[in-house]
Amino acid sequence: MSTLRFKPSGKVLDVPKGTLLIDAIRSAGLPIASACGDELVCAKCGVRVLEGRVTRESPVERDTKRRNRVPPELRLACALRVHNDLIISADYWGSDS
Repeated sequence: MSTLRFKPSGKVLDVPKGTLLIDAIRSAGLPIASACGDELVCAKCGVRVLEGRVTRESPVERDTKRRNRVPPELRLACALRVHNDLIISADYWGSDS
């Protein structure tokens, strides 16, 4: 299991290793945009990984972010599988999310 901490909402969730990050975010009850249905096309699910290790960005993720003008420091939640404890942030996750 890996522990995810969501800032600034303060929510904490344990998920099995290999869980898609976007699925974990939904399980935590937090909002996450995904107009493409998690197909790595729209790049609306960008989040910040504040702490923890994630896999290297794939060329497909990098191209999708560039095409959709997503800041390079964000990662796409639909492209990441959780393998370690992480602290994740999104600007629209307030303390009452």
